[in-house]
Amino acid sequence: MDKYLEKKDRRIEKTQKSIRDALITLLAEKDASKITIKELAETANINRKTFYMHYSSIDDIFDKIANEAIEKFLLILDKCDFFYEQFDAYTFFTTLNNVLNEDFDFYQKLVHTNSHNFLLIKVKRILKDSIIEKLHKKLTTNEEVLNLYAEFIASGIISMYVEWLDINSTLSFEDFANAASNIAFNGINSLILT
Repeated sequence: MDKYLEKKDRRIEKTQKSIRDALITLLAEKDASKITIKELAETANINRKTFYMHYSSIDDIFDKIANEAIEKFLLILDKCDFFYEQFDAYTFFTTLNNVLNEDFDFYQKLVHTNSHNFLLIKVKRILKDSIIEKLHKKLTTNEEVLNLYAEFIASGIISMYVEWLDINSTLSFEDFANAASNIAFNGINSLILT
């Protein structure tokens, strides 16, 4: 890659990170609907013109964050076959953890500001749809029952991550992946039968 382009890419990434960090800082103080572009730019130590080179609005930041996370999430789900005999739930959660770890501070701060619903709703819907699609291909179950299973699994996985981030858990990524894989794929029996 051309050194100029590489330097430019790093500058773009750095500016976008600065904008996202400023957004998290402001979300700790006020609701997203009350944040102005002007104060976001000031907090990010950039001018408004620079902001508009990267985003069109505050909602655009949230949309891009959600789309980036969802794109990575879809790649993981696309490779999963929950019905494959050798399906490794631990690897599934480790892969999710790797995506989370790419911007761990951001996601943790996002959860702490209670401004994460925009992302959770989209991710949960995609996870649920993926589970329904995969279950529908393999099972001949009533669609309403199938929907309940998918809702339970998707909500559980999302809730585990939110709880883990929200309480500043001391569980390592590895311990979380172990616990999550047992909970998600073995349920309460993984706790009772040990």
